Amino acid sequence: MILEAFAQALQNFTDLGLLVFMAGGVITGLVFGIIPGIGGLLAMALFLPFIFVMRPENALPFLVAVSAVCYTGGAITAILLNIPGQEPSAATLIDGYPMTQKGEAGRALGAALTSSGLGGVVTVFLALAMIPLILPMVMAILSADLVFIILLGIAFMGVLTTGSQIKGLVSGGLGLMISLIGFQAITGEPRFAFGSVYLYVGIGLVPLILGIFAIPEMIALAVEGGTIAKTGVVIKGMHDVLEGAKDVFRYWTVWLRSTIIGYIIGIVPGIGATAATFIAYGQAKQMSKHPEKFGTGTVEGVIAPESANNAKEAGSLLTTLALGIPGSAAMAILLGAFLMLGLIPGPEMMTKHLDLSLTLLLVIIVANILAVAICFPAAPHLARIASIPGRILIPLVLVIALVGVYAYRELFNDVIVALVFSVLGLAMRRFGFNRPALVLGYVLGGLFEHYLFIALAVSGPLFFVRPISLTVIVIIITLFTFGPIKNLFQRRRGVKRA
Repeated sequence: MILEAFAQALQNFTDLGLLVFMAGGVITGLVFGIIPGIGGLLAMALFLPFIFVMRPENALPFLVAVSAVCYTGGAITAILLNIPGQEPSAATLIDGYPMTQKGEAGRALGAALTSSGLGGVVTVFLALAMIPLILPMVMAILSADLVFIILLGIAFMGVLTTGSQIKGLVSGGLGLMISLIGFQAITGEPRFAFGSVYLYVGIGLVPLILGIFAIPEMIALAVEGGTIAKTGVVIKGMHDVLEGAKDVFRYWTVWLRSTIIGYIIGIVPGIGATAATFIAYGQAKQMSKHPEKFGTGTVEGVIAPESANNAKEAGSLLTTLALGIPGSAAMAILLGAFLMLGLIPGPEMMTKHLDLSLTLLLVIIVANILAVAICFPAAPHLARIASIPGRILIPLVLVIALVGVYAYRELFNDVIVALVFSVLGLAMRRFGFNRPALVLGYVLGGLFEHYLFIALAVSGPLFFVRPISLTVIVIIITLFTFGPIKNLFQRRRGVKRA
């Protein structure tokens, strides 16, 4: 039965309509991913009303293609402008933008495109192999386990900075505090809203990210003058991009670990790509032989998050198809599309509509390959953005950023919030505090609180006494002790040799 369905899925790709809509989804995802504040989620929402007049075999591949490649587009602005086109790209800019400043934009883009493309492709085969196992696996993970999985992401706040870990923790703590603004999800109590109706729903992620990153970078560029690339290195065209692609194979262990992390987090509903990219980045730094180089423009810091964000898509789609539980916000929109077309995701999708399910998983492979094929030749030209004079680049980026902030919810208050956070971003940039750690604290703070309240209500204060929770706790402890233990052994080895 599975072989027959797989053969039918492959045959579906001979349909010209499917190929055209999938290609349209790839281009849409890349364009919307590149534009800060817009993103693939909005693209899917905008096109959702039009699927009524489309066949499921065309509509669903279009939406899956948009979701599969939007993070690839988001990496481009993160690397070149220090502006994350998508929220998960905030991890990519930690090392991607310093590479651009060193004149290595082409190499960073090559590494990002290759690692994300391979991550998106390889994990589909993992998803195909796991189809019989997905139901018991997901059902085994409870809210108590999610508390510690999210805590694992929060634990990396202190290692995201190349300077003081205290400043990294302070930055992350500030993000956690900002995430508390608005109604508490379980009790309904308003917090830090000061009677403002706008603040009852909390601070929006888009105005926070663009305020923290985009506006301060453009102000700093205006003050410093010149261009983003400070070295004056002439861009070497495809040579740099190919060098970045080779880096993925040089650091294949970083790519493999990050890809597996992204895939596993994608399977678990409710965590999201942002957690996946920061956890992947954190483990890459902790496991590296030269962690001090992270944050200064090392290619490993680009490979890790970019592998994880695209790898998440296959796991997230598998959970949505097999259980009817959306693994992410994008999958929630896709779930709505299924229902609009008269299809019910769940165990029935893996039996009556197995060929369509396999087709959608294969769409992720083709979409990633097509996205890399489009972006790779364009990468040397995109890298030239780093050499555009500030007087031309600054007004253009500021306009795009502020339009993106307003388009997010069509609220002028979001623009004001972005400007307020730009002041905070400038201060953090000036005094060496870690802006990505703040974003991580903000994103994971709300999730952590939500699952913690549920776990306490369901299982009481000993909710963590579960095999999965205890395993994750051991991993967290290992991550914090691995570096000191390794240094201790290296010092002892050096003493013996002396």
